[in-house]
Amino acid sequence: MIFVIGLIAYAVSAWDRLAAPSPHFHFVDLAASFLDGRLDTDTPRRDPRQKGALPEGARPGYEKALTRHALHADGSFRGWNDWASVRTLTLKSGEVLTGVFPWRDQGGEKAKEFHALNGQLYRIDCGRDVRSGCHGNKAGEHTWFVSFPPWPSVLLMPVVAALGYNTNDVWFTLLFAAANGALLYLLLDLLSRTGRSPRSRRDNLWLTALFLFGTVHWFSAIRGEVWFTGLIVGVTMNLLALLGTVTMRRPWLGGLLLGLGFATRTPLLFGCVLPLVLELPVWRDRSAIARSLGRLVQYAVPLAAVLAVLMVYNAKRFGSPFEFGHTFIQEGMRPAIRDHGLFSGWFLPQNLSAAFTNPPVITFESWPFLRITRHGLGLLWTTPLLFLIFGSTNKTPLFWGLVAATAAVAVPGFFYQNTGWEQFGYRFGLDWLPMLIAAFAVGGRPLTRGALALLLFGVLMNAVGAASFGRYPPLYY
Repeated sequence: MIFVIGLIAYAVSAWDRLAAPSPHFHFVDLAASFLDGRLDTDTPRRDPRQKGALPEGARPGYEKALTRHALHADGSFRGWNDWASVRTLTLKSGEVLTGVFPWRDQGGEKAKEFHALNGQLYRIDCGRDVRSGCHGNKAGEHTWFVSFPPWPSVLLMPVVAALGYNTNDVWFTLLFAAANGALLYLLLDLLSRTGRSPRSRRDNLWLTALFLFGTVHWFSAIRGEVWFTGLIVGVTMNLLALLGTVTMRRPWLGGLLLGLGFATRTPLLFGCVLPLVLELPVWRDRSAIARSLGRLVQYAVPLAAVLAVLMVYNAKRFGSPFEFGHTFIQEGMRPAIRDHGLFSGWFLPQNLSAAFTNPPVITFESWPFLRITRHGLGLLWTTPLLFLIFGSTNKTPLFWGLVAATAAVAVPGFFYQNTGWEQFGYRFGLDWLPMLIAAFAVGGRPLTRGALALLLFGVLMNAVGAASFGRYPPLYY
């Protein structure tokens, strides 16, 4: 029933978006590449303004997908958003290098810096040192990749095999989003039935409603688009992993599913601290240490196996097992990344504000007088109920394990080069909200009338986000 109610509510909220795939079809494109037996893609090489013969073996809907993504409504070129690329240079000496010119949009000597995938830094004068590959976007000079982790694309492969680029990623995302409500309820119910949570069925239903309609899950669920699809599928894998972990009865399943969560959203890997915290109290009994170690090994082996596959995948594409490709978005020229890297303390203040406190802004310049920055609203405004976790009274090892896992997943994102722009609320919070809500449930803070008023305030705020984000630009600046 929760699944059906969530699906209907999200479908009604999505409404006009249901009829066609979203413009940002990266996961569909990667699924098509996998089906063709390749890791790269030629999609961004094509300019949809130049009509011509389609590539041999092009799947249904290919040209329409390119047009939706790369062109404005008036037919002008919008560009390729968030595809990664590297270029191959052939030097006059015959040496072949693969990498990027991160500063090629700058003048002077800085523009000559070539960062090779082998980790070496070269200073290359294109007019003097290079035989081919320096300029343009020709075949053989650029290689393009989808930089997002691949698990959603793997899930999409059967659909893409049947429908090609006509695959509707909006419906795909809605199904996972509705499933997330059912999975969260099953998790909360499991915690109650096993005595780990003091919550009644009524409380668990309220908290499920909070997650579905009182968090950023709502506005994220109804868009499709690669960024939001990744987050929603990541929530699914996270909840499945938690179901396999909180009781440690099936640790191998928890480890496998967390690995697949990492293959969807990389911060989820840090949720592996949960079983470590859960097993710590067991170590007080020396006779139980061997069994505890056995459970942790069962958890770690499938997780390590998924990590190994991903590391090979990354190394095949970018020469590094730890590089998914975001460093090479815009051929490595995104200013924030090249100036400070993907992670830096430089980004911390803005990310903390976006995550927790960013308020609506009052302005009298023009209507509407109350607006939202494109960095989004903080948790204080989208889901204020969760701040009551500080009043928790049932601080068991599971409570602290879930809090530790929430922090472990959240903290790396606070140093990330992107706040989530553009968004209604802090969308990266979806990586840790399931664990935070589970911790809130275990903590036992009563759902008094005041608490329910905060819950309903969150629902009202997120209803505004679901209705307005991507539909009413004047509300955002």
